[in-house]
Amino acid sequence: MIRQFRPEDAQACCTLIHACQSSDPGMSPGLLKKLRKAETPQSMEERARLFYVAVYEDTQRILGIVGLDLNEIRILCVAPGYQRSGIGRALLDHIRPMVPKALFPDVFVYSSPEGKEFYKALGFLEKGPVEFSIDGEQMPAIFMILPLE
Repeated sequence: MIRQFRPEDAQACCTLIHACQSSDPGMSPGLLKKLRKAETPQSMEERARLFYVAVYEDTQRILGIVGLDLNEIRILCVAPGYQRSGIGRALLDHIRPMVPKALFPDVFVYSSPEGKEFYKALGFLEKGPVEFSIDGEQMPAIFMILPLE
């Protein structure tokens, strides 16, 4: 079931995000430490106040999270043990209709190198590498777009 984020989801979402970050083989230990420190239940609640956030849950726990800010996917994570089960696609299908086609010709995301193939399988086009600096640690990403039809 996909539903809008609620404040009581904040801790479970942080735990999910931390698990996804830890499972990314391209994540340096220094960057991982800084990202984990920055991702708190409070930051998760703030994120949900700034843009739309939804969760995918089964009967017992949250297995995925997605965030959309206008036409940017700000977050899309699926619990490591549940990746490649259709949850990521379901979350993307949930938010895609929310992008106002009259204003934006596409949806975009800054994907981790590890997530690039997932987005390509869903029709995203790779536009090139970018690098972000997080408190002096470099975080590589791939800029990708999905044209809206």
